[in-house]
Amino acid sequence: MRARVFALLAACAAAASGLMQVSPARAAYPDHPIKIICAYAAGGGGDLMVRYYARALQELAGQSVIVENKVGANGHIGNQAAMDARPDGYTMIITGASAYVGNPLLMQGVDYDPATALKPVATLNELGLALVVSPKLDIHSVADLTAFIKSKNGMARYGVQTSSALVATNLYLQTIGAQATRVNYKSAGDAAADTTAGLIDFFFPDITLAMAQASQGRIRMLASSTAKRVSVAPDLPSMQEAGVPGFAYSVVWGAWFPKGTPDDIVMRMHGWLNEIVKRPETKKFVFDVGAESKVSETPADMAGMIAGEYAKWRKIVDAAKIGKE
Repeated sequence: MRARVFALLAACAAAASGLMQVSPARAAYPDHPIKIICAYAAGGGGDLMVRYYARALQELAGQSVIVENKVGANGHIGNQAAMDARPDGYTMIITGASAYVGNPLLMQGVDYDPATALKPVATLNELGLALVVSPKLDIHSVADLTAFIKSKNGMARYGVQTSSALVATNLYLQTIGAQATRVNYKSAGDAAADTTAGLIDFFFPDITLAMAQASQGRIRMLASSTAKRVSVAPDLPSMQEAGVPGFAYSVVWGAWFPKGTPDDIVMRMHGWLNEIVKRPETKKFVFDVGAESKVSETPADMAGMIAGEYAKWRKIVDAAKIGKE
């Protein structure tokens, strides 16, 4: 009898050992380096933003965090790389939501649903734009610019260097009931140079570039695009304060995993990123680049924000009859 019991126990132990070999437990996350995709050129403002969060994340995750630049097509090269990555928690993209939300609406050959193409993790910050004009113009307020645009009967010229600038400008034009002529640029620096030269009349760069250019007299700042005044430029009125009712526009930065990444990994990364966002040194960093820290309580909160951004963009794009290019 005792021999039969020992034999049964031995058989059970062997079976359990075999099961463990067939279905090993998932290793503690993370157990090797994490890669963050950056859709911006190395050395630029977007790249510096991504690398700040990567360095901070490395401390919390206890693993190396590598930044890989995937540049081109208004951020779509980076977005697609994230969509195609293995959903195991070791590839993430940090980027502005504008390109992710806007590209399916504005780019030929780009067709994905921002609600499902990537898995939201956490918001990081919110970056405002500034409405700026040529210093050659006798325009010193948004009201002056509005009157100027209307007097030109569609011939006032505005620069577009990003999808964010395109949407912000068309929101402004729709709100004031006017039209203007669009001029495309590869960079905000190029658009700023032509604004200085008087070749275009106005455009929407990010706050940081606008402040740097304005301090040298190359452009004139009229208002911030955000709902409230930005901390880094407290004397600059918001568009609403400047007489454009209901105008509020900013670029939200966030982190996404590939679709299908396990929820427990998403929640762990969400916790790490939220901890980074709340740090005083992070708030100072984003303040210095003209942004404000933005906390999402859950990944679902970020998903709701993305859905709202897409709905807003679609309404503006449809009203302006902006075709895909």
